[in-house]
Amino acid sequence: MALTREDVLRLLEILRQDEGLREEFRRLLLPPDLSVWMQKMDRWTERMDEWTQKADKWMADTDEWKRRTDEWEQRTDERLERMEKWMAETDEWKREAREWQQKTEKRLARMDKRLMRIESTLGELLGAAKETEYRQKAPMLFSSLLRHLRDGQHEVAERLREAVRTGKVSLEEALELRRTDLLLLGEVAQGKWEGQTILLVTEISAAVSRADVERAIRRAMIAQRLGFWALPCASGERWSHPAVKRWALKQALLCGEDGVFYPSPEADWDAVEQLLAHWQPL
Repeated sequence: MALTREDVLRLLEILRQDEGLREEFRRLLLPPDLSVWMQKMDRWTERMDEWTQKADKWMADTDEWKRRTDEWEQRTDERLERMEKWMAETDEWKREAREWQQKTEKRLARMDKRLMRIESTLGELLGAAKETEYRQKAPMLFSSLLRHLRDGQHEVAERLREAVRTGKVSLEEALELRRTDLLLLGEVAQGKWEGQTILLVTEISAAVSRADVERAIRRAMIAQRLGFWALPCASGERWSHPAVKRWALKQALLCGEDGVFYPSPEADWDAVEQLLAHWQPL
C-alpha cells in the first residue's frame, strides 16, 4: 500500500518525539561509513580549494607574464623600428660616403695627373736649364779632359747625312743621334792619346737616371759608326740613385755630378785612359 501525505507527516511527528527511533531511522537511511566518506570529502574539498588557489595564482602569474611579454614585445618592436631606422640612415651614410670617396678618388687622380705634368714640366725646365749651363760652361767643365772644345753638331750632321745616304745608319738612328743633349768635339788633354779628337756624346738631366745612361751609350755607338771616337757621358745636378751611378761607371761611362766628373781627369788619369781605351774605334 502506498504512503499518503498524512502517513509521511505522522511519521515525521513520531520521529520528532522519539529520539531513539529517530537515530535508528537515520542508521537505516544513511550508510555506516558516512563519517569516513564525509572526512574524505572534506579533505578533497580542502585540496580542491588549495588547487583553486594555486590555479588562481597561476592565472594571475600568467596574466602578469602575458602583460610583461606584451610590454617586452612592444619594446622589442620599438627597438626594431629604431634599428631599422638606424640601418636606413647607415645605408644612406654609406652611400654618401661611397660617393664622397669616389669623388675624392677622382679629384686625387686628377691632382696626381696635374702633379705628374708639373713634375714633368719642372724636370724638363731643370734639364733645359742644366743643358744651357753645360753649353755655356763646357770649355771650363771639360778642360781637364779635352782641349780646344767646340760644338760638334755641324760635323755630326754632315756625317749623318752621308751615312744615311750610304745606308750605314738608318733614319731612326740618325734621329736618335740628333736628339743628343750635347755634342762636343775636343782633343785629349794629356797622356798617350794626347791630341786625339774625341766626340763627347752627353746626356744632361737634373737627376740622372738609368734611361739617360742607356741613351748616352746607344747614341755614342751610333756616332762611332760615323767614324768618331765617341765617349758617352751622363751628367746633371745629381743622380737619381747611387746604384745607377755605380752601374754607369761599370758601363765605362764618364759620369758628371754638379760639375765634377768620375773618373776624375785631375785625380785619376789612368782610369780616364782606360775609359778612352774602352771606346777607342777598332
